[in-house]
Amino acid sequence: MDPFTSEGLPAVRFPQRAILALSLLAILLILSGPPSALSDQAEGACESAEDCFRAVVTQTPPANGSLGRMDRVQAVQLAVGRLKELQEQYAGSVWARRAGLLMGLLLSERDPAAALLYLRAAQRDFPVLEDYIRLWMADAWLKTGEAVRAAALFEYVPEAVPDTLLVNRVAYRGGEAWYKAEQCQPAMELLGRAIAGAPQDPSAPAALINLADCQLRDNRSAEGLASLRQVWVRYPQAPEAREASLRLARIAGEASWRPSPDDQFGRALSFLNLSLHEEAVEALQKFLTSSPTHPKRSEVRLKLGTALVRLKRYEQARQVFHDLASERLAESDEAAVWLARVYLRQGEGEKLLALPQSLPSLSLSNGQKAAIQMLGGLWLEDQSRYDQALARYRQVARNGEGNGQRTEALWRIGWIHYRTGHLAEARETFRELLAGQEDGQIAPQALYWLARTLDRQQDRQAAEIYLKLCRQYPFTYYCQLAQNRTPLPDLLPVSVAAAPSDQPISPVPAGGGPADAPPAPTEGRSEVLRDLHYQKAVELKLLGLDQEAAKELAWLIERYSKDRATLIDLSALLSEAGAYYHALRVARVHFRDSLEQGGDSVPWALWGIAYPTVYLPTIRVYAGGAVDPYLVAAIIREESQYDARAVSRVGAVGLMQVMPATAQAVAKKQGFVEVGRDELFDQETNIRVGVRYLDQLLQQFSGNVMQAVAAYNAGPQAVAGWIEKNGSKEPDEFVEMIPYQETRQYVKRVLRSYREYHRLGGSACAAGVLDKVC
Repeated sequence: MDPFTSEGLPAVRFPQRAILALSLLAILLILSGPPSALSDQAEGACESAEDCFRAVVTQTPPANGSLGRMDRVQAVQLAVGRLKELQEQYAGSVWARRAGLLMGLLLSERDPAAALLYLRAAQRDFPVLEDYIRLWMADAWLKTGEAVRAAALFEYVPEAVPDTLLVNRVAYRGGEAWYKAEQCQPAMELLGRAIAGAPQDPSAPAALINLADCQLRDNRSAEGLASLRQVWVRYPQAPEAREASLRLARIAGEASWRPSPDDQFGRALSFLNLSLHEEAVEALQKFLTSSPTHPKRSEVRLKLGTALVRLKRYEQARQVFHDLASERLAESDEAAVWLARVYLRQGEGEKLLALPQSLPSLSLSNGQKAAIQMLGGLWLEDQSRYDQALARYRQVARNGEGNGQRTEALWRIGWIHYRTGHLAEARETFRELLAGQEDGQIAPQALYWLARTLDRQQDRQAAEIYLKLCRQYPFTYYCQLAQNRTPLPDLLPVSVAAAPSDQPISPVPAGGGPADAPPAPTEGRSEVLRDLHYQKAVELKLLGLDQEAAKELAWLIERYSKDRATLIDLSALLSEAGAYYHALRVARVHFRDSLEQGGDSVPWALWGIAYPTVYLPTIRVYAGGAVDPYLVAAIIREESQYDARAVSRVGAVGLMQVMPATAQAVAKKQGFVEVGRDELFDQETNIRVGVRYLDQLLQQFSGNVMQAVAAYNAGPQAVAGWIEKNGSKEPDEFVEMIPYQETRQYVKRVLRSYREYHRLGGSACAAGVLDKVC
């Protein structure tokens, strides 16, 4: 028999101090607790048990929030008082039982003995949450000092609930509990399993330290040293990395510990994966200095060069790539392509053109040759040497590797013809590009510029092409441009602002009873509503455990990836649970065509998922009247896809992907308190800094939205140079002439999202050109 079920659990024998704490808590709540919501509010303010419960959840701050310890204690005290009154007023209801479960969670930190009483009752009331309640009970036992009891309960969770998603979490917690109980054999087994199953878990560095301690106690010195080295190598940013280094040094004694070359290389890779490029460069250079004959030297040199590029230290990167490309090594050909990119970025066009001849030892693939040819063509085009550029592009169109390279080369050919006034040639090239082309990325672009070419030829067919573009791709950047070029019939559906708002998640009745049951599911949704992971997500969301709910829903996304209606429902639930990034990703991966091509099959809910507005209140606080909040929302959508923990490959951080150096400069100029890298993961801080920076750019570029958005991505200095060269061009042409492909595509995406936000908000963008605010 499972000794930890409600039926089999022995009578709880709390230590004397736990009984005293529970008694003091009861006295405190009765005599000196703050007034409860139910008794303090006017009659009718809390109209039902559900309303009262949801009010408590909404008003109780999370345990990992920004409140101080005393404020948190007071908030929990207030919430417990309200939940107790709810239990009394609505005794026997499912909401009263949920109140008991929530009290167990709230009390677990400061009164785990009392928490266990509530959790034990909840285990009977909410079998759907069996694995989570066991986890919470085990946490409470551990806090009471009952480490062995806690460890056994942690360890039993996967056996009790085989399909639980908590396998790695309980392994980490169970290993920690056995370690605290000074029982190293089961601790080592669980910690090793946890680290292997979830090496990126935040608990991994501390778990490895404990694992190493046990291994060393057990006279398994080699394994203990390996675990400590693993902390130093794989988690260089964690505080435990320094602790591991100190322990290794103490164990080495007078010999002093020195990392091996492989350890140094692994640590550098860890820094690169974290986009900590300064630290990565330092680690890679140490490796190269200390390991003159190591077989991975050429690989390390290539990674050093790419890290230097991310830091925009192009001169150093250029030297690294040149030296590597000059040798006959496996990485030489890839280094040559990187060298070509650096030459283009530095404006060293002649060296770029001569690159293949200057390095005769290279054995480039067709794809690598085409990439260098394209880069050379871009420089020639920028220098107005169009015939030479065309010759290179035509060669790529014939010999390029894959459809992508050939399509890009054909586009560049058509674009050169357009900008040089060879309109007949441009028209034929764009038609060739469209032949058999169903790619939703290139087809709208080719249609638009075909229509623009016909426009310049005063061909009436231009209007037909604009119309065709907007019928096939109504929600694209290029249809937005077309609508500003010619009057078109109303092809778009009514604004989603008229749609009803999303309904809250329907609760699952505790114990499967009929009370408070959700509406009867439609035939197509019945399976997912019966799924235990869905039911867990609903209950976790009701308890305010949004992250846990999101994980359960994310698992369901994979299972129901072929069911479009269910995917929309699940992504809506993800959004409600605060997992905006995951919800938006579902929309982009599974519904991209619908979101660009429209049609009656696009439900209202999908637009709200694809264009989140959750941060608009915060944005408005910091934007004031200076910055359009929808522009900020569009930048967040395209920069981070609403992932507050996002880190780009160049080290930009958070929702608005702010570089730490930029944050420092903005803070200094605006008079903020200094903002460090870690602070940029805070949503409000990131938005505040990002909005201020965007405001600076809009002022610098005289309110030109297109140029400010480009500067947000590429930097104001680069954009100033483009304006000097092409500032007289029409806005749509200016965007196509941005030399950085990443920035060119970024500007198109942000401007599209900006206008979509306005459309979905019920106020279509009034600006007729790209450079104006809506």
